[in-house]
Amino acid sequence: MKFLRKIAVITLAMALLVQPLSNTKSQAANDGISTQADNVAGMSITLDIDTDGATRCIAYIIGEPGTSRIAGTMKLKKVTSSGTTTVKSWDISRTGDELKVSKTCYILSKGTYRLEIKVKVTRNGYTETVSGSRTSTY
Repeated sequence: MKFLRKIAVITLAMALLVQPLSNTKSQAANDGISTQADNVAGMSITLDIDTDGATRCIAYIIGEPGTSRIAGTMKLKKVTSSGTTTVKSWDISRTGDELKVSKTCYILSKGTYRLEIKVKVTRNGYTETVSGSRTSTY
């Protein structure tokens, strides 16, 4: 279990090198992580689609010290010319300062897919909404 945690922390650190969090407030970035980071030490989102349609949706969120709860939704959406259509949706939550979620599903049609994460992070009585997304093509 400690080995998996080390791998997750290394993956998160590498993701943060590519897309750092800042202290400014803004809406979710395109294909990335929102910058609302008062309660969040780090966030990593992975969308991996195999050639057979097997899809892995992974989110890893680390709250700042004092975080008591992380809860929200993770949605896999198909991007179309007229917007997006939800393919799969999961409620996600965890008491404590760390949330790791890994879900697998199968998609049937080719196209572009987006994994969207929106969670509320509660720390020291203050709740903040943090969101992010990752896009991949099948």
